[in-house]
Amino acid sequence: MKQLIHTILKAGSVLVVIAVVMATGCQQKPDASQHLKPLVDKYVGVWNNGNLEGLDAIFDPHFVRHVNLSPDVEGVDGLKKVISGFRTAYPDLKLVLEDEIYSESKSAGRWSFTGTNTGPGEMPPTGKSVKIWGLGTLHYANGKITEEWVGYDRQAFMEQLGGTMTLPSGSK
Repeated sequence: MKQLIHTILKAGSVLVVIAVVMATGCQQKPDASQHLKPLVDKYVGVWNNGNLEGLDAIFDPHFVRHVNLSPDVEGVDGLKKVISGFRTAYPDLKLVLEDEIYSESKSAGRWSFTGTNTGPGEMPPTGKSVKIWGLGTLHYANGKITEEWVGYDRQAFMEQLGGTMTLPSGSK
């Protein structure tokens, strides 16, 4: 009987240890989208409505934006110029986030951009509509966006505006 009680106590201790490990070690991390998605939604909203005033609250002052084949944009003021420039060239600009993934300090998404080039920009207005998609990654620290990486098919974008790709002279 004594051995049976000892075996039961030993088994019970193992079960208690397993229960403690399960309760403490298997807890889910908080959903990162709960605190990052509102920042993303505000950022997309600024692209869509042109109200730049909310950017200072969600971007780190040392923010850097990287876009394929374009110079880096540094600081919130630089970002404001980019957004204003796009909204001038494409007054009906619409940016839609199609897919989103969140982690502790990063988010990534696939987006679509539509607009009609009726205003001045890097080139004279063409009057043509564009629809492109791209990918972006945002990095966060201390509750603010610190860095952005953007990639899209620039050639398809330019072709929709009426541009063509020409090889340099002397190419075969």
